[in-house]
Amino acid sequence: MGGNSEIQINITSHKLTQTLHDLIQLISQMGDEYELYKSKLEEIAQRYSQGKIHLAVLGQFKRGKSSLLNALLGAQLLPTAVIPLTSVPTYIRYSEQPYVHVSFEGNKAGDTLSSKDPVEIQQFLSMYVSEEANPNNSLHVEGVELYYDALILKKGVVLIDTPGIGSTHRHNTEATLNFLPQCDAALFLMSADPPITEVELEFLKQVKSRVNKIFFILNKIDYLSAEELEEVQRFILRVIRDKAGIKDDIALYPVSAKQGLEAKHSNNTTLLSRSRLDNLEDHIVSFMSQKKEKVLQASIPRKSFDILTDLEMQLRLSLKAYTMPQEELQQKLKVFDETITQAQQQKTFSSDILAGERKRLLALLEEQAENLRKKGRNYLESVANKCLYEQNTIEENAITQALAEAIPGFFEHELGEMSRFFDNHVAQVIATHQKRANDIIDSVRKAASDLFDIPYIPHTPISGMEFTKEPYWVMHQWRYSYMAIPEELVDKLLPKSMRITRIKKRIDRQIHALVLNNVENLRWATVQNLDSTFRTIMLSIDEQFTHVITITRKAIDVAIEKKQTYTAEVAGEVARLEQLIAALQEHKKHIASFIKDSEV
Repeated sequence: MGGNSEIQINITSHKLTQTLHDLIQLISQMGDEYELYKSKLEEIAQRYSQGKIHLAVLGQFKRGKSSLLNALLGAQLLPTAVIPLTSVPTYIRYSEQPYVHVSFEGNKAGDTLSSKDPVEIQQFLSMYVSEEANPNNSLHVEGVELYYDALILKKGVVLIDTPGIGSTHRHNTEATLNFLPQCDAALFLMSADPPITEVELEFLKQVKSRVNKIFFILNKIDYLSAEELEEVQRFILRVIRDKAGIKDDIALYPVSAKQGLEAKHSNNTTLLSRSRLDNLEDHIVSFMSQKKEKVLQASIPRKSFDILTDLEMQLRLSLKAYTMPQEELQQKLKVFDETITQAQQQKTFSSDILAGERKRLLALLEEQAENLRKKGRNYLESVANKCLYEQNTIEENAITQALAEAIPGFFEHELGEMSRFFDNHVAQVIATHQKRANDIIDSVRKAASDLFDIPYIPHTPISGMEFTKEPYWVMHQWRYSYMAIPEELVDKLLPKSMRITRIKKRIDRQIHALVLNNVENLRWATVQNLDSTFRTIMLSIDEQFTHVITITRKAIDVAIEKKQTYTAEVAGEVARLEQLIAALQEHKKHIASFIKDSEV
């Protein structure tokens, strides 16, 4: 990022922060009835200062992924191993006081360590993320969170250590791909031994469509001469462009994680420069700053402007209530209440339509689930047939093992496909319903504008990245076997052809049960997501609807009460409201300039 661009972003950031602060101060002086607007702006200001960038770290086994993370953190915290680690992801976040929290599936209580000792932290982590201590995640660990005091974390980066690709099971790779769209960027780690493999290349082809920004890292450069490094870099860049189909500008960052960690331990700036780790950190932080500021500077002014529009509406309604004759005001309120009743009826009708859309999506889900059952049976039967007829395997345990290896990868992939399919359909439904709901909300605002002769500003849905949602890793336990059937003991007395036929029947029954079980897992998870999404959108619309009615009725009711109680102070209150509206309009001009700048 260029220096001038970074300076401009910092200037804009400072001005926006100051504007929000001034607005909060102004509203604090208005009175208790405006506390809602102050709280909303305080929440926005806090979100602006606490925004995070989530960075997934990707790499094949033995590329030095854990070593790189340790180097970025400046301490030997994550365990490194000569055998692959488990499928458990590790989230690394900032905290002045380092600690580790391990969560488990089900209702089992988590395990926590508070310590500043890197050795103690590494030993604790090893108990849960190493294959040796936790083979095949037999401890049912759901996730690991490491909190540490490192500069890169303090600057707003959340590092996420994902399972190594191509190291243990295919479903780890599929799970990583399903997780990536939640992240802001990814570090894709390679090394010179060899520079890039077919496994990495195939993985990269899938990664590029799931994450917006990829940092390509070439580790272990301390093993290369200057000439070798240049040659390896040229080779990697050519392969990424030609084989992975990434035509954009590719930034490849050569580093030595080993030298970087050593340099930070010994505070050796010369060695740190030679490791080039400082260069990588600078680029990550610059990207984080640029992305965070651009997104926030685009979304927060719009959110603020919408809040101020509602506040201005309430102030103008209060002013109108003070200056309008009592009888006329009561007549207009009666008409406005009728408008609210009509809007509520429309909202109920809209909710019924949304409920119908939910039923339609559930029916579509059942259709998809049935197609998946057929696809799953065909796939697993092909795995069993290959064992029986191509490899001449008639040991039932060997066939069951083959199914066990095939099931997680197949269903993890299908989970990703099904999730993307329904995400698109749900997004379309919600967009249509949101527009319908906004029209209803706008009808209330417009009615208030027409009745009380105040400026009409339509309600504008605000889009933009929200930093309240944390990326999460879904752990799925795919079922891959049932109890062995004792009939196989009888089979050993039968001719081979009859034995194969009987085994095939039993395996087919087992496949049928396994497919039903695993598809149900997928179907149930999707139903829960659908229900959660629809509940959230309904609550959001109810909240917006209630809010627009509240700001209208509350403004007028408060004004009527004050007008009746403090008759002598009406003139002073009118003057105060006029001053507040004028001050608010000036602030809105500032906010509008931020919106305009973000669109350039």
